[in-house]
Amino acid sequence: MAALGALAATLSGCGGSADGGAGSGGSLVIALNVPRSSDRPVADTITRGADLAVKAINAAGGIEVGDATYTLSLKTYDDGGDPQRAAANDQTAIDAGAVAIIEDGVGAAISGPRGQAAGVPEIATANGLSSLTGGAHPSVFRLGIGNDAAASVLATYVGSHKRGTVAIVHDDTADGRDAASLLAQDLPTVSVSVGPNVEIAAAAPAVDAPLTAISQARVSAVIVWGGDAFVARVLTAARSAGSALPFYTGPSGESPVVRQLAGGAAEGLYLVAARMTSESDAEGFGKFEHRLAAAEGGPIDAGVKNAAGEEIRQPADTDFYAYDAVRLVAEALKKSATPRAGKPLLDAFTSVSVTSANGDHRGFRPDTHEGIADGDLYIAQIHDNQFQPVKDEPLSATLPEADEILADFH
Repeated sequence: MAALGALAATLSGCGGSADGGAGSGGSLVIALNVPRSSDRPVADTITRGADLAVKAINAAGGIEVGDATYTLSLKTYDDGGDPQRAAANDQTAIDAGAVAIIEDGVGAAISGPRGQAAGVPEIATANGLSSLTGGAHPSVFRLGIGNDAAASVLATYVGSHKRGTVAIVHDDTADGRDAASLLAQDLPTVSVSVGPNVEIAAAAPAVDAPLTAISQARVSAVIVWGGDAFVARVLTAARSAGSALPFYTGPSGESPVVRQLAGGAAEGLYLVAARMTSESDAEGFGKFEHRLAAAEGGPIDAGVKNAAGEEIRQPADTDFYAYDAVRLVAEALKKSATPRAGKPLLDAFTSVSVTSANGDHRGFRPDTHEGIADGDLYIAQIHDNQFQPVKDEPLSATLPEADEILADFH
């Protein structure tokens, strides 16, 4: 069965461990703060990647920190997608002695000051909020796609299609509002006018009525930005109302939830993603996917089928964010020479690097705390329940198409 649900048995909702046995100094805990009860795909990508990295480090004998050797273990918290709950979880993890927190990042803006005071780095993988990094929160780092970079890449692509006026639909989360504001700034720079800019509550059971303004406006495309379920609801409502306009979205568009909930309405959706393979290593990512599948219950079943009835596989192109994050934590611990959180550990975070699971050089920029380069973002499009790089965008045109047929993975 799909690996999307396999980790429930490996790491329980409130805690779990990938510890391979204690080293001479014992085990150091990395906390995972994930939306297990509200967004299982995001929770699983973080958990799977982190678990694989911990297993690999422990199998190799652990890490040497100061004059002792330590293994790593994971403790998982469920933030339910709620910023306040996420921040409370972070405080609990800090109080329990976690040396780092890898998370979706929904509460990082709240917990950042606490993390800074305790010297506990937080690595967000699924929060694109532009104000999250760049010095605003010295203990917060991002190994994921930032809204500012994603909005810029998307606006440039929309402009290349000569879309005269574009509507924006976003949810009422901080992330959705941030992205909508950035898009409203970026689109005019590529000669695209911003039409209706509609906010809809992320929890709204129906989105038909708020979309009326778009159906009555003369727009040539729509950008929808929000969580995966929100994107799916907007697409479904628009297509059910007869809209044939092209739709664009951010990184959440590649989530299998979009295709599961929207069905055929997801066909043709354009989205922003980060490249899977690196310029210098075309094979590293594929090897990572096979290691991940072997250790974590098999390849990821996207839960949808193509027109021929073949089951579709979800590429593990976001799982390696948490995988790389764990390895960066290990390197920072070694450099700090102390097995405890604190200023030496935070200072080390901006100067260590590893070779990413996809072959890239991975580290955090000292000035922005970003771990994904803006130049690694590309545009993909959903077709037949799979997403592949487009051919009319410079970077995307150079990228290989992933084989997403589940049965082909072996």
